[in-house]
Amino acid sequence: MHDTAMPAICYHQGADTSRPEETSLSFAGPLPRTAVHKAADTEVLLTDARRTGNDRFTIAALWPRDHFLRHRGTDAPSDPFLLVESVRQSSILLSHRFYGIPDDHPFVLCDLDFDLEHPLPPQRDSPLPVVLDAVCVSTTDNPRRFGMRLETTAYVDGLRIGRASLHWLAMAPKAYQRVRFRGTSTETDDARSETQAPPLPPRAVGHCHDRDVLLGWQPDGAQGPDHSWRLRINRDHPVLFDHHSDHIPGMLLLEALRQAALVGTPCISDPFRKLSATFTSFGELGRPVTVHARKANQGTADVYPEISVTAVQEGRTLASAVVRGSFATQMCAAGHGAAC
Repeated sequence: MHDTAMPAICYHQGADTSRPEETSLSFAGPLPRTAVHKAADTEVLLTDARRTGNDRFTIAALWPRDHFLRHRGTDAPSDPFLLVESVRQSSILLSHRFYGIPDDHPFVLCDLDFDLEHPLPPQRDSPLPVVLDAVCVSTTDNPRRFGMRLETTAYVDGLRIGRASLHWLAMAPKAYQRVRFRGTSTETDDARSETQAPPLPPRAVGHCHDRDVLLGWQPDGAQGPDHSWRLRINRDHPVLFDHHSDHIPGMLLLEALRQAALVGTPCISDPFRKLSATFTSFGELGRPVTVHARKANQGTADVYPEISVTAVQEGRTLASAVVRGSFATQMCAAGHGAAC
């Protein structure tokens, strides 16, 4: 799988040459799916990783041309959520390969963020090679717990495009069971038994198909002071439920928050330039979740609005985020649509 090596960075005029010394990485094909806790080979973005220092690593990824994240047409910029997913997979890979975390340990996502310095390049006819310079920083002094923050800088064609970070915990199975089901039954609800709310139009949230729409209309149609929608959960979705989960996956919540930011603000463009998200509670499958959106910097003269979005279940906040508008000229709701 790694029989073909190529330079991690192919420098050109205008490239950021302040990054560490070039390291040979393989882009020959995806890593084994078990290395990043995926069930389908097509969902693996990483192709290689090398240790370059004590807690420093260089990671190679290939971003597919056509992926749920995201169908916007060949001229559209790549999706920054591909960067987020690359970093998330990196946290799993590095934990197992370089820090000795056993394969049976569940991972808990705590928070993540990204901040782009340049628009991501358009999709190409072939997968887009991406290099991450990564540093792991321990977040706990408890020898019985493994908590890390992964700080990464991303490069495409030698140009530094921005940074992303992710904080996670890896837990022994028994410890995970105690934390996961504290105050609740170990028997989770069957999400398939819940009646799905009618979906919003796919183009309103940047997609082409109903199955990719995570927001539905509230049963009573009421919006209240904030825009709000009912979360739609499809456990047959090939990407968001690539493998079994005993709770609502973090990336599903993150995509729902993005969709809420898009449809809940009259004029904002996608992809976003900046996002900061926190995950505070496990979301139970089969129980209703409400997603809210409101403008965070109301009344300011900022060209790019900040939108605050939250996902709430039975009074508990599952996840919250603040997202910031794109480099592109703002578009109103009619311009959010994907190239279907």
